[in-house]
Amino acid sequence: MKIQLSEDQRIKIQHKELDILIEFDRLCKKNNIKYTLCGGTLIGAIRHKGFIPWDDDIDVYVLRNDFDKIRANFPRELGSQFFYQSNETDPDYFYPFDKIRLNNTLFKSPFLAKRNINHGLFIDIFPVDAIPDSYFSRWFQFYIHRLLLTTLLTKFVDARSWKGKKRLMATLLRLISMPFKITTIYKLEEKVATIYKKEIGSTKDVCNFNIPISYGKKGIYPSEWFKNYQYTKFENTEFLTIKEYNKLLEKVYGNYMQLPPENKQTTEHDLIELKI
Repeated sequence: MKIQLSEDQRIKIQHKELDILIEFDRLCKKNNIKYTLCGGTLIGAIRHKGFIPWDDDIDVYVLRNDFDKIRANFPRELGSQFFYQSNETDPDYFYPFDKIRLNNTLFKSPFLAKRNINHGLFIDIFPVDAIPDSYFSRWFQFYIHRLLLTTLLTKFVDARSWKGKKRLMATLLRLISMPFKITTIYKLEEKVATIYKKEIGSTKDVCNFNIPISYGKKGIYPSEWFKNYQYTKFENTEFLTIKEYNKLLEKVYGNYMQLPPENKQTTEHDLIELKI
């Protein structure tokens, strides 16, 4: 049975996730790593000076080189109440982005319920990768990656949690990809995403490959947007955002300062188990 969050539960979830973000920011300062709030978290910072009232997660972007530093250092540097989740630290976890989880909590979705992983409250850490300047090369990379990512997700998540055409497509891809191990597809996905791995700025654009199904071209940004950062108010503290946050948000969301219709003001995640 899916859980309908109460306002009190959502506020408690936001407070716990804020604690994770504070720890993340602490270690980024310690390791000289730059990041930016992104997605609904960035909209919240600019429009609400904190969480979007109905939001239930936190997202950050990190350039791939710094993402590699995070993977190398954070698992051993995090406070004991936190858990750094990647395929290396949690072998049954196969998302191509990482999470920091809060131990002794549960935020279990039907998509991952059968996976033997840490299901605690979390923040998402998305790597941003360099892409080639050549139009042909970048779109060849994009569509190969899209195929691999979609296949990876259909093998990783429970397709029965999807509906309609998505469920049918997931089932078909799962059948087609049966001869291939999920570990093989996971490694191929990352290899394609990082094939043009360079210092950011040596290519014209960068890309968040991890949500291309929903963002498409909206996930491609000029490299120069990720050169300059500032601290921006979020709840009772401040976190890093790129200085060009307005351009990024307008590209992805259009008029992001306008509130969505009331029927769209809902939490994003379906839950079957919750412990705060």
